[in-house]
Order: sequence, then C-alpha cells, then structure tokens
Amino acid sequence: MVSSPQLTRDLRSALSAGELSIAFQPQYDLLTSSIAASNAALGASPPAPVAVEALCRWNHALLGAVSPERFIPLAEAAEFLDEMDAHVFGRAADEIARWRAEGHVLALAVNASPAHFSSHYAETVLARLDALDLDPAVMTIEITEAPSPQLRPPMLSAIQSLHSVGVAISVDDYAAGDTTVEMLEALPIDEVKIDRSLTQRTDAAADDAIAAVVESSGDHGWRVVAEGIETVADLERAVARGCHRGQGYLLGLPLSVVEMDELLARV
Repeated sequence: MVSSPQLTRDLRSALSAGELSIAFQPQYDLLTSSIAASNAALGASPPAPVAVEALCRWNHALLGAVSPERFIPLAEAAEFLDEMDAHVFGRAADEIARWRAEGHVLALAVNASPAHFSSHYAETVLARLDALDLDPAVMTIEITEAPSPQLRPPMLSAIQSLHSVGVAISVDDYAAGDTTVEMLEALPIDEVKIDRSLTQRTDAAADDAIAAVVESSGDHGWRVVAEGIETVADLERAVARGCHRGQGYLLGLPLSVVEMDELLARV
C-alpha cells in the first residue's frame, strides 16, 4: 500500500517527467446525428465526433492505473494541479491542431480548477492557441467545481478575456451539487454539462430539471451536454430532453491518441 504522501511525490515526479498521459472522450451532436450515434452504439460505423474532452491518466509503476478521483485531489492539496491542468491542455491542444490540420472538424474541452482560474491562466491558454494557430472558438474550458462561490474577481477577469476572443466556458457536473438554474443564469457561461446522476435518472423530476436547463439555454445561448450516456435508453432520453451534445461510455470510451487516430480514420 502506497501512502498518500508518497503517492503525491510519485505524482509530482510523473508530471515532471512527462509520464502522465492524455485520453480523449468523444462528444457527439445529438440534434443532427442522434440516429447515427445510436447506430454507432450498436456496432455500426460511428459518426464523426464534434469535440473531445481531454482527460488526464496516470499509470503508477507499482499500482498500475490510478483513478483521477484519487490523484487529482492529491495534486490540488499539494498545490500543483495548475501544472497538471496546463500539461493536459498543452498536449491536448497539440493533438487537436494536428487533427484539424488533417481535415477533422473537432473541438477541444479541458478541465480547469477554479483555484487557479486567473488572468495568468487565460493568457497561457491564449498564447498556446496562438502558437498553434488554433481558432479560440474550438476551445471549451470546463470549470470543475460548483461555480456559485468561485467567481472571484480574478476569475471573472479571466472569463472575460477568454470570452472576448471566442473561448467557451462550461459548468461541469450540473446537478452534482447545489447549483440552480437561477445561479447558472447569473454566470458568464456558454455551456452546461448535465451530471451523469441526472442524465441516467428516468423520473419526472429529472425530466423537469433538465427541461429547465434546456429552456434557459435558449434564452442565454448555452450548449447543453448530457454526460454519462451508458445505455441506449440514456441516449434516447438525452435526445428527447433536447440536449445538444452527448458523451459517455455508450458513445465512446476515453481513447488514447492512437485510438483517436483510428476512430477519425473511420469517420
């Protein structure tokens, strides 16, 4: 058993040595390709994903694959999550630039902790996009914690800087906490990701909760993404509820760069 302090040291070493890997989970347009997406889930040729979410992965020398639910809190507690997020963003942006140069119309989503969401972070993102000649509009940054208590002035300044050039801001895991639609309406955001716990529910209350987000999205210009689509029934509900995009194991597991290359070669 590796202790948490030792695991934290190992994680920092892995980050410094470039040993953390990136996985890409596809997102699909449910408004125009829901039937194709359903067919892909059942084994037919997949539709083209419209975006990918970049996810950090760590394979420890002794423990093997370590869950992000375990290592991300360690990085945050040790105050190097900002370095990890920057690492993921940089490597993912490189791959998106390559895939787009090959002719694939593909957008990128990355996670960012509110703890370091500042003007400096925004400048880092924009500088990297400029260096790669990537249109900022292909980029979505997902805020990984409940947003309502997190909108400090530096964070608002960063959001405004990103918005001004077309980078989208997303609230991740909606319904996992206490955030309400009214709170969302007060935020300068472009996307809401519905947490898997709500996506997979079949009751009327869940229908009403998602309907409220979708209805408000029409007024505020948000994109609504259903996370955690794991069954055909989940997919059908997400489509029926009016979600714009979908993501989950039914539609596509997180893929390595090589696996993404293979997927894009088939679409």
